[in-house]
Amino acid sequence: MTYVRPHYRRDGTYVKGHNRNTRPRTAQPRTAPRRAIQRPRPVPTGPTTYVRPYYRTDGTRVRGHHRPISPRTIAVVAGTGGGGLMLLLLLLALAGGPGTSSKSPAGTTPSHPASVPATHHR
Repeated sequence: MTYVRPHYRRDGTYVKGHNRNTRPRTAQPRTAPRRAIQRPRPVPTGPTTYVRPYYRTDGTRVRGHHRPISPRTIAVVAGTGGGGLMLLLLLLALAGGPGTSSKSPAGTTPSHPASVPATHHR
């Protein structure tokens, strides 16, 4: 038996000193570490956003993950943050769009400007 001294856990709980049973030694030492059981992760449906890894205030590490976006969040973003997209579309429409050019289409001839008088030949 091994004696464990009293201590505080990371979450702040106090552990009294106690005796702990030791594992019996085996003939061959274990070389590979134990692997945690893989639980199937739920597949989010609908739009998601990526949350970067971070540490909570209690010191717990949170791995990066995808989290679903609620329809309410989408509505708020579309109502306020979508103004930049609308402005971009408006500017593209006023500028003639992304695919327009100053060249005349193939097979047509440019018309005479209105300021130049047309001459008639007899």
